[in-house]
Amino acid sequence: MIDNCADDWRIAMTWQRICQISMELIICAVHPIPGHYLFVWTTKLANKNGGIGRKCVPYDVPLSLPMFLRLYLICRVMLLHSKLFTDASSRSIGALNRINFNTRFVLKTLMTICPGTVLLVFMVSFGLSPAGR
Repeated sequence: MIDNCADDWRIAMTWQRICQISMELIICAVHPIPGHYLFVWTTKLANKNGGIGRKCVPYDVPLSLPMFLRLYLICRVMLLHSKLFTDASSRSIGALNRINFNTRFVLKTLMTICPGTVLLVFMVSFGLSPAGR
């Protein structure tokens, strides 16, 4: 966090920023439980005249789904390593034109400049993720 001559940390921390940091910590804290634990998944089967079906499912399955939210880290890395974000001249021109350099702006600019590279990066990152396997 940049101080920007703020004497008290509470000036720089808004409720929105505190909620964002808390949500990121919660997302990064979700992990599958070590071991082999099961729970019973009960469902109504439509193809068997409304019969009840039960299946033992490992706890890893529901805990793996929120882990997809970690893909926001790819966008965060793209933002922090982008030349638009780190270059002083583009930052000053953006400040004069009241452009907010967020992840969405950097992603749209990169997709305009080099769409093939952006597509390749997303496809490779999706292929290397646990969902792509």
